[in-house]
Amino acid sequence: MNPVIRPLSIHEASFPVYAELVPGGGNIVVCLRLNGELSADQAEQGLEKLRQAEASLQVASQFIHKAETNQQNNTPTEGYYFVQPVNPRLPFAYTELDISDDFSQVLDQQRTQFLNQSFQQGELLWRAHLVSEKNSHQHALLLCINHSISDGTSVYHLMKRWLLALHNSTDIIATANDFSLPLWHYMPKKISGFLGAFRSLGILSTFMKAQKLADKGLSFKAEGNVPIAEHRCRSAHRSLDKATFASLLKLSKAEKKSIHGLLSAALIQVLLADCKKRGNLHAVGKYFSFPFVTTVNVRDKISANTTEVDNDISGCLSSGVTSMVDIDQELIDEQYQQSPWHLGEQVATGVKDALEQDQHWKVLRIYQLAGLKGLKKMFIDSSEKPLATPISFANLGPVNFDFYVNRACESNSNALIVEDYQAYAAFHASGAGINTVASSLKGALTLCLTCPSPVMSQQTMDTYADSVIALLASWADV
Repeated sequence: MNPVIRPLSIHEASFPVYAELVPGGGNIVVCLRLNGELSADQAEQGLEKLRQAEASLQVASQFIHKAETNQQNNTPTEGYYFVQPVNPRLPFAYTELDISDDFSQVLDQQRTQFLNQSFQQGELLWRAHLVSEKNSHQHALLLCINHSISDGTSVYHLMKRWLLALHNSTDIIATANDFSLPLWHYMPKKISGFLGAFRSLGILSTFMKAQKLADKGLSFKAEGNVPIAEHRCRSAHRSLDKATFASLLKLSKAEKKSIHGLLSAALIQVLLADCKKRGNLHAVGKYFSFPFVTTVNVRDKISANTTEVDNDISGCLSSGVTSMVDIDQELIDEQYQQSPWHLGEQVATGVKDALEQDQHWKVLRIYQLAGLKGLKKMFIDSSEKPLATPISFANLGPVNFDFYVNRACESNSNALIVEDYQAYAAFHASGAGINTVASSLKGALTLCLTCPSPVMSQQTMDTYADSVIALLASWADV
């Protein structure tokens, strides 16, 4: 048996519970496209250096049954534990393509495989792949990592450190030598204590109201109602060029509004317009509230011994908060399309209010009250009906690799150039819903979308993605 490190918190354990239900559930997949000289040996050696420096890349998860608990360092209860694998292999693979091969298509196939491939008990919770074009400088580094040990922020920092390691930089030493503490560790006592359970129960009414609206039609079209075990993750990405995105940033700055709110408004508006077009809003009333989930990096909201938790600390240190956006049906496709601020400002304000009201902590407390069996039932139930929160959005903001590459390669004229960065999150245990991750590289915006298949068709997701980009472009022209 592998030596036990510590138990997974209920938040961290939700991801292997996902993976019990659907292959790859809870995985994060990133793709970094590069131009320059790079060999498979160089990528593999850099990855090994990164593994040795980063504690989160040295752990596995394992479910320890009741009969085994006393054998595992006096492990007190049955459940999921982080363990130390004995002599694990480096989970790295390499593919070399001919010039005639479709580079982007191969990347799409590898991404799909990673999004739908679970990690086995006792296996390292990540895997990597290098795709290179023969006799060319075109490469892509792909990293698949489980959400229990990472989030969008920390996986971005891991990719930066991998780049440094490729160039023999010594600047890849982890900020902390030990495996990170769970988010649960930082929960305030007013929520984690006995009375905190009662304080947290109120949030259930919000989600119950949202579920009733979803059941009435406030959701994406479900096209293949199959058992949860047959769900798979579907993905797509879209981009907005530098000039167009610059116009949106300028517009937000001029209005003194949030770019996150602006992007959120487009995601909401397109879904609502589709629901209205399909005649699904008759039952929800002229005025209603739409639940919109934002994934928030809460590192700056927590502290350890009065010291802030840095962004380059690897771990699952993000959480979701729900903004309730007030909608007037008559404005859908009209004023909303011309002026997104009514929607966007509500999202931005809603995120702030939710954090101040400890909503992110209360959701974790509800998870704790439900336990592993309760969580599994919640996930199964949500797969069989329209999703109460059909849109979730994680905005990573600007990503920048130039400083790190230039720092490592000041005297090297052949430094690798980063051309594209994509990040995807696999949450296909749910019903018909879309998760979107946004980031901007060198001024251009990238949106990466995932949804459950066959619950949602590729055409539905592609149409949605195209419509969101078109709407953002139209706002940039205002």
